[in-house]
Amino acid sequence: MIVLNGNDMAERGALHDHLRERLGLPDYYGGNLDALNDCLGERARHELVVIQPAAPFLEGLGSYAAQVLRVFADNGVQVLLD
Repeated sequence: MIVLNGNDMAERGALHDHLRERLGLPDYYGGNLDALNDCLGERARHELVVIQPAAPFLEGLGSYAAQVLRVFADNGVQVLLD
């Protein structure tokens, strides 16, 4: 299980920095949804991801948060919002 801090993901730039660090994404990670999709697609194993608190992530990013969640789902990553 990987726990992501929603407070550190309330803006796009901060979101991608946090994902790079917490998910161990490669140095070439481009910091956008296409790059996230590519990197998650390369992973052999998909872990459970928990975002807590979820409210700052959801409220800060609005529809972009929904797109992030879609990328996770499309790559078989289960996300729990806490």
